[in-house]
Amino acid sequence: MPLRIADDFGLGRKHDRVILSLMEAGRLDGTSVMVNEAIDPGDIARLKALRGAGAQVGLHLNLTQALPGHAGVWPLSRLLRPWLSSRVRSSVAASFARQTDAFIALFGSLPDYYDGHQHCHCFPGVAPLAAQLPFGPESWIRVPLPETWSGRWRNLRAGGAKGVLIMLLAARARSVFRRAGLEVNSDFSGFLRLDDPASVRHWLPRLLAAAGTDCLMMVHPGDAADEMQCTGHAPESRDCETRILLQGALN
Repeated sequence: MPLRIADDFGLGRKHDRVILSLMEAGRLDGTSVMVNEAIDPGDIARLKALRGAGAQVGLHLNLTQALPGHAGVWPLSRLLRPWLSSRVRSSVAASFARQTDAFIALFGSLPDYYDGHQHCHCFPGVAPLAAQLPFGPESWIRVPLPETWSGRWRNLRAGGAKGVLIMLLAARARSVFRRAGLEVNSDFSGFLRLDDPASVRHWLPRLLAAAGTDCLMMVHPGDAADEMQCTGHAPESRDCETRILLQGALN
């Protein structure tokens, strides 16, 4: 069974509780946290208990999603530039440091791993900054790149043309991370058209079935009724992912 990791813990309270319920049911192996001031302390306590039982809890580095108490949001088009100005680089590095400090304050230790909202940690001007984050002896950083060409083709069919850009950026970022001595996942899956619930219903079960035991499977379960949603993500798609992951618990 692949390592199933949910993005976006911290986005909204209803999303958070869906993720926690799936983890407690054994349908998720971990989640990455978008640190901010609105997360319920009771939900943090549940997540800490799950982490103590072996779940992976990472830091979802966020540069694009406005959240309570989260300073520093940039448009994707600016962050995707091959070269960032020294002012933007300094601001991004400071944001990463604040997010890491906030994670440590919440959980008492460094993250088990790092990943990025909208894969921002793999952007050309951002990856070298992500590589400078503090890592523990078993920490790792996510690379959204399937290991095999068949896996890449399957994920491109599931996720659409934007996956080509993400995979290219991921391949470059992997070299940056490895040169810095960082551990990365060996395989990856989970590209989906998150604006299209019908496509999610069709492709997520197929990606889950095809993923091997060494594959990191990215998922985005949540609650369509949560008032906090991400641009480009249909709320119903999060409901679809939740139902598909729960259905696996019933089979």
